[in-house]
This record gives sequence, C-alpha cells and structure tokens, in this order.
Amino acid sequence: MTWRDAAALAISGLRGSFVRTLLTILGLGVGVGAVVTVMTLGSAGQIRVEDEIARLGVDKVWITSADAAHALTEECALCIASATGVPVCAGTYTAGVVILDGQSAAAQIAGYDAGLADVHKPSAGEGRLFTNLEYSEGSSVCLVDEALAESLGGDVIGKRVSVGNRRFRVIGIVEGMPMQAMTVGSGLLLMPMAAYQDTYGASISEITLAVPRGKSAALLADEALAALSTDGGYRASTLENEIDAAREVVRIFVMVLACVAAVCVLTGAIGVMNVLLVSVRERRREIGLIKAVGGTSAQVAWIFLLEAVAYAALGGVLGIALGSGMIRLFGSWIGLDAHLSLATALPVLAGAALLGAGFGVAPAVRAASMEPVDALRSE
Repeated sequence: MTWRDAAALAISGLRGSFVRTLLTILGLGVGVGAVVTVMTLGSAGQIRVEDEIARLGVDKVWITSADAAHALTEECALCIASATGVPVCAGTYTAGVVILDGQSAAAQIAGYDAGLADVHKPSAGEGRLFTNLEYSEGSSVCLVDEALAESLGGDVIGKRVSVGNRRFRVIGIVEGMPMQAMTVGSGLLLMPMAAYQDTYGASISEITLAVPRGKSAALLADEALAALSTDGGYRASTLENEIDAAREVVRIFVMVLACVAAVCVLTGAIGVMNVLLVSVRERRREIGLIKAVGGTSAQVAWIFLLEAVAYAALGGVLGIALGSGMIRLFGSWIGLDAHLSLATALPVLAGAALLGAGFGVAPAVRAASMEPVDALRSE
C-alpha cells in the first residue's frame, strides 16, 4: 500500500458520514476560532491599554524642587535631556481667569517649553500648535482645550483673550492634555514658557520626562536626579506601580480567556478521537480486508492518523475563517482595531494539526492491533 492509497482510504473515511465529519470539523473549528480571536483581540487590547496609559500621562517622570534653594531652570531641563536621552519638557501652571469679549471663565493657565509636543503629545482639534519661533520669542499666542473654548462661547480661534496683564491670540483648540490635579476651573489654557514668565514672573514648577516603552520609570527617575545633584534637592515621582498594575490586569484577563479557548480546542480534539474510535468499530471489515491482502499494522495506523490530521487541518482552516469573522465583529463592537496576522494564524494551524495527530494515536493503535480473522468475523 502506497501513501496515495492510504490518503485515498482516509478521504473515503471522511466522506463515509458527511454530517458527522462536518460536525466534528465544526466543533474543532469553533475552538480554534476562539483561540485566534482571544490572541488577536488580547494583543490589540494590550496595545490599546498602553496607548490609554500614555494618554493619561502615567508613562512619565516628574522632577520637582525639594526646597527654594534648588529652583528648576531651563538649564536643568537641558541637563536632564542630555543625561537621559529622552524627551523632556519644562512646565509651570497656575489658576487664573480668561476673558473674551466680556465673558470670563476660570481656567488652569500653563506654560511649556518646546518639549511640549514630544512629551505630552497634544493634538490640535482645530487650528494649530505652537511653532519653535513662538516658543523662543515668547509670542502672545495660546491654545485652549475644548472645555474652555465652550465656556468662552465656542468660536475662539483667531480671537484675543485677556490673561493676567496680557492679551493672547488663540491659535488652536488642543486635545490630549490632562489637567493638573486639585485645579478648579472650566478648562485649560497653554502658552509658551517665555510668555508665561513674562505674564506671571513664575519659575519652572516641574520638568516632565517621557518614559520610552520598555524602560523602567524608576530607573529613568534615578538617572534624572543623578544628573541634577547629589544633595537631595530635587524629587522625582512616577506612577510605575500603577502602570505595572494595569498591565498585570490585562495580562491576567487575556490568560484567563486563552485558557477558556484552549479548553474549547481540547474539547474539539476529544471529539475527533471519539469519532475515529467509532469509525474503527464501524470499519472492522475494511481493516480486516486490508490486512488479509497484505496490509501491515503500520499502514492501517497511518490511514487513521491521516484522517485525524485531516480533521484537525480542516477544523483549523474553518477556525481561522470563523476567528477572522469574530475578530471583525467583536473588535468593532468593543472599539479595537484588530486584524488577524499570519504570525497568529500559522502557529494555530500547525498546533491544530499536531493536536489532531496526537488524539488520533489511540484510534490508530486500536485499528492496527486488530487481527484480520477477528475483524472479519465481527461482521
């Protein structure tokens, strides 16, 4: 018996009971689809959590002064940037009143240097952000967030607002900037650091460092403090514990779902084994004839192993198709931009084939161990 003959007999076994074959493949396919869906959506969910963490500002290190003798300066920001090699932004803030055409609103007033875009990554919903020239010259321009723009009537782009003892032209409505804690007001107004200091005469309140992905915030904080001084005149604060807690929650959640999906695959594989065991009992006469005309036990075993692999491969292909559909459906439902990749699909297909072969061993051994006389007599 050749490999082609064994494959033909295996295909014949699959065709013998079409409905049973279809249901077996469907059972395994649902499990494979669940695994693919969990892996893909889990990966997309982790990326989404990382992005949300970055948006909320917890992927940062804040350097502040411990006492009046160690005031923060622009030179401090340059020193930290040189020592750590990460984006750095100096900033300061206060509460104030913003007036436009006789309409006033309480707001948080903040000044930032040119590191604002690289560290805080704001986006302009309308208008534009500051230019490097406006940072260096301390131009009388400002950005407001949506809340403050709404408090001032909504149409604020290009208009001049009164802040402190100066008037600023609003050049954009900014998004993605968290307000400082314990601030009372209707929104947020940003201006270049030089303009802020000309208006309020205040020094830098804090220097913020962006933590690159994969780097420890605590280690980055230590590097920044070491670059400034060794006398403990500065403090560093991070939210690394909160970051790690959020990541651990997502990891555990994905692992739980993956375990549930693995149980589904295991159930489907057990179904394949049960179907093959039933097939061995129903095809005793065929097994007896194969051995009677010279077929070996190994050849009989290969027939059933090939059937098992065929069940698993077809179930894997169906599972990939089902998983792709579930990824699109559930991804759009929960707001995740997830797509099935070959890096996920190919290992799952290979794993399904190996699982099918593994669970096909017992039926194959049972078929191979039959004696021709006993197999023919059982009919």
